[in-house]
Amino acid sequence: MSDYFPTEIIVNILSWLPPSSLLRFRCVCKSWCSLISSPNFIDIHTHQLDASWNHNTRLLAMRWTGRASYGSKVYPLDFDSEILSVDVESVGIDCPFPIPALWCCTSCNGLFLVRCSVFQGLWNPSIRRKLVLGESLLGFDAKRSYFSALGFNPKTNDYKVVNIGYERMGDGSHSSEVRVYSVKEGSWRRIRAPAPAYDIVRTMSSNVVINGSLYWIANHGVSRTSDFRAISPHNLFDTVDDVVINSIMVFDTVEEVFRMIMLPKSLVSTVTPNLRLMVIGGSLSVIQCEKFLILHSIWVMKKDGDVESWSEKYSFDSDLGFRKMLGFRENDELVLSTKDDDLVAYNPITRQSTNLMAGGHNNLYYGSIYKQSLGLLLEGEQISEKQTSDIEPISSDRRTEAWISL
Repeated sequence: MSDYFPTEIIVNILSWLPPSSLLRFRCVCKSWCSLISSPNFIDIHTHQLDASWNHNTRLLAMRWTGRASYGSKVYPLDFDSEILSVDVESVGIDCPFPIPALWCCTSCNGLFLVRCSVFQGLWNPSIRRKLVLGESLLGFDAKRSYFSALGFNPKTNDYKVVNIGYERMGDGSHSSEVRVYSVKEGSWRRIRAPAPAYDIVRTMSSNVVINGSLYWIANHGVSRTSDFRAISPHNLFDTVDDVVINSIMVFDTVEEVFRMIMLPKSLVSTVTPNLRLMVIGGSLSVIQCEKFLILHSIWVMKKDGDVESWSEKYSFDSDLGFRKMLGFRENDELVLSTKDDDLVAYNPITRQSTNLMAGGHNNLYYGSIYKQSLGLLLEGEQISEKQTSDIEPISSDRRTEAWISL
């Protein structure tokens, strides 16, 4: 075929295909195998992810059995299908990590960062490859607590895992340490950039990635809750007793420096655990909830980095009982979970919702949406059925510790 089509055209056509097809096409001929497996093609395919969002988006569903078991099944579902559920005939894939660790993992370009109390690992469910990061946490002082996130450097096409460790000293001050793991280099290193004087809020899927930068909800001051911890002794804003100042902490994976950006004024002093970040249409967005985590509003930053461009895009009646927003579908409907654990498609114009679940919940948990990618094709290890239990199981007395550490 290369005798009739220039290589550039072949590369362009193949770069729009899903990973499952590309893995099969490596068997067409040696030249295609070499092309698809090359770092250059993988980089091109990765940069096509945003353009191919609509037909490349999956929702990861997990069946929860109540145990921190390995080898459990997960189900990648087409995010734009009419029904988002799993029946008895559905074929899942083996998960190489304990299911509870997946509940609070973060994702970037189709890779999931999974953290437990004893290990960290990357997993690509699209091509069933994993990468265990070794003694990533053991190098920290045992007295420290940690936050972890996964980002992507678009200039070097390198995935980076960021670990922020912090410790409260006896005099009330704090010390912090930041370590970065480069997938391409295969090693950890400390960075000198200090973490800002804000407390990262520990929530499910607590960070997002946009254009090579990691974003977290963070705050400073005397908190009314205990759902976060301080990581730096420096002050960036004036605060008074019993007041929490909310903001957004940013880590640039290219320059490896931190910065802060302000939230909409109405969210600066709201109850912090009721805020969550999301990416909508490529823009940084903040989801605000009311008590009992009932969805209240969604704010979008229309211009990247411009705090004056914050705009409230959606508001919700609390009687609707929406709790978690998973994302937008191709037809601009919002996929939301309800207080009754139903999954619905909500039309913000007509304000009508459609149930997306068939046959009940079946002990399913709906996690993150993600893009199918070739990430870890070169660096990762192929997962076989035997390898789903090759990490030391979590003993019963450490399962709670593993869950809390997420």
